[in-house]
Amino acid sequence: MAPPPAVPEADHQDDDDGIPEGTGVDLRVAVRRLKARNTAPGPDGLPGKDWVLASEALGPRLEGLLSACLERGQFPLRWKTGKLVLIRKPGRPADSPSAYRPVVLLDEVGKLFERVIVNRLAEHLAGTGTDLAEHQFGFRKRRSTVDAIMRVRALTTGDAVARGGGCFGGVS
Repeated sequence: MAPPPAVPEADHQDDDDGIPEGTGVDLRVAVRRLKARNTAPGPDGLPGKDWVLASEALGPRLEGLLSACLERGQFPLRWKTGKLVLIRKPGRPADSPSAYRPVVLLDEVGKLFERVIVNRLAEHLAGTGTDLAEHQFGFRKRRSTVDAIMRVRALTTGDAVARGGGCFGGVS
């Protein structure tokens, strides 16, 4: 990870608008999520369960690393590099491209960092962010893709259509 471009000290602000350091709470939540999943390792060969086991000993160092990434606004390229694996779908001919499902395996430490970022975004948007529209589903706790699909379904088959309304989709 290359250092960020030099920034004059006068431009630094020590107010509440700065990025908070990674905390043990951030890391514990992200590690707990890893613990609940049994996933294949990425290019580094370390499965999530190894990070869970090592998190107690490595916690302070890992927190420092994640904090440095947040402060610099950098996501290490290695954490974005994946290993492509093709998984054969049952009942399909082996010589057909549609017989395989591509899966990209990423390093678990990158997933930890992503989880910390997602949790912070969700917390910010729920608390101090701008008012979100009622039908905003991304980065909202207790709202999922299923909720969004159910809303679209209700709009297309429910009262709006019964009253003569409609639902239009266009391509721009």
